[in-house]
This record gives sequence, structure tokens and C-alpha cells, in this order.
Amino acid sequence: MFLTALVATFLALPPCERLDLPTARALAAAQSDEVEIRRAEWISAKADESLAKAVGILPLATLTLIGGPAPAAHGNIVSSTNSNRSLRDLGPFGRVDINVIQPLWTWGQIADAKEAAKAGVNARKLLVEDVSQSVQLRVVQTYWGAALAKRLLSIANDVDKALVQVEQKIKESLQAKDGDISPEDRYRVAIYRSELLQRKAEAEKGLHLTRVALSALLTIPEHLLALKEEALPADPAPLPAQPLPLQVVELAHRQRPDLLALDQALIAKDAQVRAMRASRLPQFFLAGTFAYSLAPNRDIQYNPWIRDDFNLLTAGAVLGLRQNLSFPLMNAQLEKVEAELEVLKRQREGASRGIGVQVESAVADVVAAEA
Repeated sequence: MFLTALVATFLALPPCERLDLPTARALAAAQSDEVEIRRAEWISAKADESLAKAVGILPLATLTLIGGPAPAAHGNIVSSTNSNRSLRDLGPFGRVDINVIQPLWTWGQIADAKEAAKAGVNARKLLVEDVSQSVQLRVVQTYWGAALAKRLLSIANDVDKALVQVEQKIKESLQAKDGDISPEDRYRVAIYRSELLQRKAEAEKGLHLTRVALSALLTIPEHLLALKEEALPADPAPLPAQPLPLQVVELAHRQRPDLLALDQALIAKDAQVRAMRASRLPQFFLAGTFAYSLAPNRDIQYNPWIRDDFNLLTAGAVLGLRQNLSFPLMNAQLEKVEAELEVLKRQREGASRGIGVQVESAVADVVAAEA
């Protein structure tokens, strides 16, 4: 725990050097609020899995210890020297009670619950990866957006300097009346300068917004955010052939964490349906009990028909059967879980069909941007 807190504190500190893209992605994956929320849900799912495993091992086991004063009692059921109305000759007594119940046969209900919990953990873990990838993608987009805005501002400054020289030449030509430049050319330059100022203002706005977005993703104050100066990539990565081969779409199906999480959710929900069906059947269990109490100022009774709770020794184990008779309620709950399973199946089918469209759209966007 101490090491985890130390690492988190170190990551939360403002960087001493300018951030490059790999470092920014790593910081986003480690510090993003969205990722932390999903990670907390994953930890909660792991706790549910531990509960599902614990249900199969002594789900009910109690130990009770009590002690206090006990009135003296001497004799037996035939004769006694004491009265049960007297509190004289009080003495100490202590008692221990142990009761346990162990499920023996539940028609797979416990095993299905464990399977559902395990699949839920896997689904939550995949969602952590999905959100992490999504956050890192936004980091890449905002990082290069900031770099592009800087590059555009640099070009705008160069053009602005060139316009100063152009205006000077126009002024000299008009004063010399050499006929090479007309007054309309001066107005054209003025219009171009106004457009340039507008583009420059838009680039400055875009740079500010990308820095704000990047600082939010990295949980670093905007005034402490320092990005490494990097040249824009000249050669983009090669694109898949058009139309896309089937292998590209299949690869997306195998690698998309959100789709894999839906597969795990289907496994969990299907196991939950089986567990709900098993809950309508009789459950067999083993129950055991042990009780021991001692009061030195009382005579021990050995007659099996006499019970003295202050001096007691008993133990036993029995086989039992428990049947839940709330069939209307259980049937309604089963119908609800089955309906939720159908919803997940439809979501899975829709997501599977949508992946091909998303891949095609992403490649088309890159082709258009490159053109």
C-alpha cells in the first residue's frame, strides 16, 4: 500500500521535463479519472467474486460466547436442596455455542454464481483497458492538435513578416509610380492580412483548448503543462487496401476490449440465468451444532430428559433439505434475468456489425485527411 501511494504521489507531481507523447500516454493511463473509475469497478467485481467463492464454504457459521452469574443448584429431579426462586450462592458460569451450515448439493447454483462472478471480473478488466485506450487516443489527438496549432502559428508569424515586406514594396512602388503595383494590390494585401489574423486567432484558440483538454486528461494544471517540441510526422503509416480485407475487420473483432467485455458479460448473464433456475429446486445441506456450558456451583444432571442450560454438553449433525416456495417471485426474477440476457445478445450483435462500419469510417477519414 505504501509503495502504491508513493508511485501515485510521484505521478501526480508536475513533470520536471517537457512531456513527450509516450510519457503523456502513460500518465493518462495511470492518472485519468475515467480509468480510475473503471479500475474501482473492477476491484468491486473482484470483491463480488470473492463473495461468490465464499458462499460455498460454510455460508452460515456462528460462535457465541456468554458468561455471567448463575444461582446454585444441588440435587436432581427427585430431590433438591435449593429453590428456583432464590438468588443465593451465586457463582460464575460460561457457555459456548457453535452452529454451522454447509451446502451439499445446490444443482449447480453455487458453481454458476462463481462463473458469473469470474466473467464479471474479466468484463470489468476489459472495460478498464477499453477506457484506457480511449483516453490515450484522445491524448494522441490533443497532443498532435497542440503541435499542429503551434506549427500553424509559426507559419502565420512567417507570413506576417513576409506581408510587412510586401507592404513596404507596395508602398515604394506606389511612391515611385513605376506602374508595377496598383492601389488595388494594397487593398488585396490588407484583406489577406485580415484573413491571416483571423486564422491566427483561431489557431491560438485551438492551442489553448487542446492544452486545457490535455491538462484535464493528465490531471496536470494547465499552467504547469510543458510539451516537448516535436516535428509533425511527415510520412503517415501505410493504410489497408481498399476495400478493406476481411482480415482487418476480424482483427478488430478480436482486439476490441469493449466487444470482448460484452462476450464476458454474456457468459456472466447466462450463468446467472442457470443459477436462478437452480434456485427453484430443493437445496441439500449439512447442519452441525455444539454447545457447552459450565457452572461449578450447580450439580450436573445426567438424566437425558433434564436440560440445565448452565451445565450443558451437546453436539450433533443433521442432513437437511430447504425448498423456497416463493415460486411466483422466483419465476418473475428469472424472466427479468432472461430478458437482460436477450438485451446483451442484441447489444453484442449490434456492436459486432458496427465494428466493420467504424473501421471503414476511420480509414476513410484518414484517407480524406491525407488527401
